[in-house]
Amino acid sequence: MRSIDEFSSEQEARLLGDYLYAKGIGNDVDEEDGMWTLWIHDDDQLAKAKDELKAFRSNPTNSQYAEGARQAATLRKEEAKADALAAKRQVDVRTQVFGQSVTGSPYLTFLIIGLCVMVQVLTVAEKDVSKLKISNFPAKQHITVTQISTGKKKQKVNDTFLAEITGKKVLVGSKYEKAGTGQVWRLVTPILLHFGWMHFIFNLYWLYFLGGGMEGKLGTGRFLGFIVLAAVLSNLGQYLLSGPNFGGMSGVNYGLFGYLWVRGNRDPSFGLQLDQGTITMLLIWFAICFTGLVGPIANTAHTLGLVVGVAGGWFASQRAMR
Repeated sequence: MRSIDEFSSEQEARLLGDYLYAKGIGNDVDEEDGMWTLWIHDDDQLAKAKDELKAFRSNPTNSQYAEGARQAATLRKEEAKADALAAKRQVDVRTQVFGQSVTGSPYLTFLIIGLCVMVQVLTVAEKDVSKLKISNFPAKQHITVTQISTGKKKQKVNDTFLAEITGKKVLVGSKYEKAGTGQVWRLVTPILLHFGWMHFIFNLYWLYFLGGGMEGKLGTGRFLGFIVLAAVLSNLGQYLLSGPNFGGMSGVNYGLFGYLWVRGNRDPSFGLQLDQGTITMLLIWFAICFTGLVGPIANTAHTLGLVVGVAGGWFASQRAMR
């Protein structure tokens, strides 16, 4: 920002400032020690502004300057309306949850939070919650066997992928047993498991604020479909990469985040947009988790949840803009 001249008269300084503004040259007028300085925002427009200043100095009473001031007033009113509309759209999700701008109460969000609380109580009480894990066995079971003919030992790989769902047999002790069959809830229920109070509180905090607003906008049915999709894909990915010993709502939360982030920015009619502070904080935390500084984290679940959310938000905004 550069100054182009000083004026002893505020009226003249603002008259020229308004005329320049109407012609698309952004500027400010500041007062100091009784003098009014005209500042040009964009250095690339400085030469043009100086030419207009020269013309103004030679004939400040020209009617074009009064007309420019009227145009500037109209433009400022239009910009104020646009800014008000943008501010109305860009509301922190927490305001949407606490206020009345969402349609209906987020009953499903509250139900999931309640289930997480119940499971956490059972975990603290050292009750068996193993049936909520995606599986109690890795996708492949490595077994040492001895060949009868040679007496040599070798490794055998037994396919135990989702054994409790598919009904595959697994080695338990010295016997192959059927782990179960048809336990399809295991694809989703790892999101209810949490390891430690910080993990529990952090995840439920974001589920409440992100999920409550999103459920209010999508409706409970569509919101449930999104939760199940994000949970299944993030859980399966984490299971295949690191085994069955994981849990938490964070994969789903990053799905909610991705959806609200993309759709809020691309679809003004959605009426819900994340504030920049929330976006920055969740992206920084996403990156920190990959460093290992905060212990073992289900980063695959985070990543797949985010991908599901971003893709869902993009497709939904495309459909809304047709």
